Amino acid sequence: MNFTLNEDQAAIKDVVDRMFADLCTDDRIKTEYASAQPLHRELWQQLAEAGVLGASLPEAVGGSGLGFTETCLLLEAQGRSVAPLPLLETVVAAALPLSRHARSESVDTLLGAVCRGEAMIACVRPYEGLQDRSPLSARNQGDTWILSGESASTAWAPVATHLLVEAQNDEGETNFFVVEPGAAGIRSTEQQHIGGFCAATLSFDHVQLPAAALVASGQAAQQLRQTGSQLVFTGLAAMQVGVLEEGLKRTAEYDNERKQFGRPLSSFQAVAHQAADAYMEIEALRGVYWRAMDDIDAGRNAALITHAAKYWLCRAGHRVAHTVMHLHGGMGQDLEYPIHRFFTWAKRNERYLGGATTHSRALGKLLGDDSNASLSLAA
Repeated sequence: MNFTLNEDQAAIKDVVDRMFADLCTDDRIKTEYASAQPLHRELWQQLAEAGVLGASLPEAVGGSGLGFTETCLLLEAQGRSVAPLPLLETVVAAALPLSRHARSESVDTLLGAVCRGEAMIACVRPYEGLQDRSPLSARNQGDTWILSGESASTAWAPVATHLLVEAQNDEGETNFFVVEPGAAGIRSTEQQHIGGFCAATLSFDHVQLPAAALVASGQAAQQLRQTGSQLVFTGLAAMQVGVLEEGLKRTAEYDNERKQFGRPLSSFQAVAHQAADAYMEIEALRGVYWRAMDDIDAGRNAALITHAAKYWLCRAGHRVAHTVMHLHGGMGQDLEYPIHRFFTWAKRNERYLGGATTHSRALGKLLGDDSNASLSLAA
């Protein structure tokens, strides 16, 4: 596997890094999170104008037709800045799977709007939680679909222009619909996500949709769901590398300046050992994430490696985030000091779509399935 970037990828990384550095100073990020619905709209538009929002989307819809690696470089930069942007949900979880498994005139129009920065998509998944809520269901009535049920913690729903809704029909099959948030029968209750950005519990009360709202069903829906999961797990790993790498860098700078007993904290062996362990966790995650990214771009079966990437981002997120906070001492608990956002983002990525136990079980199931015997991490 080649761990070097090609010329185009290096150019994209340079452009993206400079844009995030210019528009994501600590003061600017603090201002964005102080709003009721944190969203860095200026950066979103500049990313669209630079052509990087649609870097991995087809040229036919206004994208650049590049690989998933280019989008992962963007997610790493977002992680390093902890900028409130719906990149993971809009581009990775929605636009990319739709472009591969649900192309139609209406979908292409939506994808073009994503490339131009005009559309933001929130992914509405079946409810998971401790409370007893109605699952998302879709019932067909002639030329109309009826959506009912609830979904909690739908990230970016309050600012989304479109919703990608996953619901089951009467036969238990998965269907995907593109819905406008203002449709009659949709009730939104705003929440605050663990990462600090906006989210909502969505309730669908017999929402009537035209047949054209159905964008994937049957085998296409299964492929869209599988592709979306693999892209999200890998994209999360990319973002987690950025979050943890920048968090540890800031910790090293702080411990070099902060003194105890007349010496910098970084000169104490216990501090150095903890920082070294955190560095090793990040590099272990980077290796697995690059393998997953490479498998996706090469068109190989990425089911096993993407679950492995999610497991490692959970492990690294837990260990490194706590180390970063611990080595900041009391300053790590100060909400006016920026390091706390790296902790909350790391925990958000860790918990998003299942924690380490969930994905270690998924890995065990895949490894125990004879049909997946060829899915070797060492292949």
